[in-house]
Amino acid sequence: MSLASPERLVWLWIALPIIVLYILKTRLRRRPVATLLFWEQIFEEKRQRSLWQNLRRWLSLLLQLVFVSLLVFALADPLWRWQADSGQEVILVVDNSASMQAVEPETGQTRLQLAVDRAASLARGLRQGDQMALVTAGTTVRVVVGMSDFAPAIEEAIHSIQPTDGPTQIGAAIEAARRLADKNDRRRIVVITDTTLGVQNDIESAEDLSWETVGTSQTNLAITTFQVRRSSVDPVGYALLVEVRNFSDEPASTRLKLTLGDELVDVVPIKLDADGVWQTTIDGTSREGGVLTASLDATDGLSVDNVARAVVPARPLVPVTLVTGADDVSFYLRTVLESIPLIKLTVGNDAEQTAEHGLTIYSGAVPTELPSGPALFIAQDDGPPGTWKLGSEIDTPIVAKQDKESSLLRHVQLQNVMLAGGRDIEVDESLGQATTLLETADTSRVLVSVERESGRILILSANLDDSDLPLRIAFPVMMTNAMNWFFRQTGDMNPALNTGLATTVPWDFDVASAVLMSPDGNVRNISVTRDHATISPIGKAGVYGLFSPESLPQTDSAPQPEQQPVKTPEEWKLAEDVPGELLAVNLCSAEESDLRVAQQPKEPTSLVSRGGAPAWFYLVMLAIALVVGEWALFHRRVVA
Repeated sequence: MSLASPERLVWLWIALPIIVLYILKTRLRRRPVATLLFWEQIFEEKRQRSLWQNLRRWLSLLLQLVFVSLLVFALADPLWRWQADSGQEVILVVDNSASMQAVEPETGQTRLQLAVDRAASLARGLRQGDQMALVTAGTTVRVVVGMSDFAPAIEEAIHSIQPTDGPTQIGAAIEAARRLADKNDRRRIVVITDTTLGVQNDIESAEDLSWETVGTSQTNLAITTFQVRRSSVDPVGYALLVEVRNFSDEPASTRLKLTLGDELVDVVPIKLDADGVWQTTIDGTSREGGVLTASLDATDGLSVDNVARAVVPARPLVPVTLVTGADDVSFYLRTVLESIPLIKLTVGNDAEQTAEHGLTIYSGAVPTELPSGPALFIAQDDGPPGTWKLGSEIDTPIVAKQDKESSLLRHVQLQNVMLAGGRDIEVDESLGQATTLLETADTSRVLVSVERESGRILILSANLDDSDLPLRIAFPVMMTNAMNWFFRQTGDMNPALNTGLATTVPWDFDVASAVLMSPDGNVRNISVTRDHATISPIGKAGVYGLFSPESLPQTDSAPQPEQQPVKTPEEWKLAEDVPGELLAVNLCSAEESDLRVAQQPKEPTSLVSRGGAPAWFYLVMLAIALVVGEWALFHRRVVA
């Protein structure tokens, strides 16, 4: 036999005052009497029974000492050998998803706090021979503590659990818990969650699995969908899709407040039926862009689903200088450029003229040197030395092949289009990395893009005044795509992300790595492959920044005289103009926003070992028997 809590044997010291009280004799009081005749007779009778009386007195002391010993050994939690050999492997699965942040109105505690308290009480009940592990089931499954028999470390880890804004991963957490246990017959999985009974029924029940539900049912209003996209008719416009749900058995009303940056966009009153859904589309325009925020005027148990965000990229005017030759009218090209609202157009005929911080378009003109910034050439002659050369004029310059993967030709179909004056373009390797976008049937390259450090170049070999390309709807679309490509912008908006989901976003920058900055300023590395950044599940809602690592300041390990305030991703993007994108992350999960809990009539989980009653139970029963025996001796002593 062994003891689960041998430190409790210190309570045996309580036997000392009991012994002292028995050793001390009661001091007799003197009283004068008339005669000793009758007292001597009593003393004679008393002397004959003194041996039995003394024995009975010490027997009473012995019973009381045995009683104290039994109680103390019961506190020390003795284990039979078969109990010590059959220790349990207990895995606690604590749900720290978004719904666990709901505040209980009666106690003022969150559901996660209640779950942590319950898990800590189970950890304190860990017995000798038992082992315990801790797994969280929030945004991602995380093994906080592996199998351990050190209860204080486990309890400390339990109190360190932080809430997340993501959906619950109970099923994956249970599978991870089962992989932690070495022996299936000793495994016990205790799941502490507020998950509804329907979700529990979706998970296969087993003898090693027990559920403990925390929290009470509450009503809740939530934003369950919030997405924004670029308007199909306005380059500076946007269309917003928003959905609000009422998770209650009663009708509800609220107001939806929309802000773009610091400006109020709209306030929409909403009325919802019981378990009702409200959905609408809202159109707006903004050249400056910013973070579009929606908030519900509601007071309920869960606040994270009352706010949702989306990023509206800025669409500033792009300075474009159109340089034409002396005999080049460029009527169609000029008309298309003027129709694009994102362009601030300047027209000239000086071949050495360039656009400051903008795009220079050469039509029928060739400069002596390439400009340092981005440039578009409607080429009819060879370029400056060391750039490109044009072949002979193509007999049938009909487009036969186009690069469908290029962002320059998105939503553009140019096959079978006649490019009058088209000639094969041969780009010098020293200029940069060239990519063929359009080819004719004889494999002549008529549209080529070039990547270079000082600015991107696009070369189109055609006479637009004689070609049918300007007459096609695809031409203004291609020119808009070119504006976005030159300045590394996208016409589309990055969708708002949901917490707990892995995703990929476009990464159109000249660096092969990226960092993700959280709303509190922390950064982590992001892998970039094939012009896309792969982002693992995010656990907190808010506005994040996907930036180039070189654009952010390096951390200095030297102590700073004053603590500098932490900049948010929005502040970095606006103040420092760092290359990258802002990403909005929202909860938008109907499962997490439904705070109605199905209570289960189950007794609280106990970690008593299997196989029969523990040893302390028998010790307590024996102690009770001794109390009865002492009570009988006391009454016999009083009668005697």
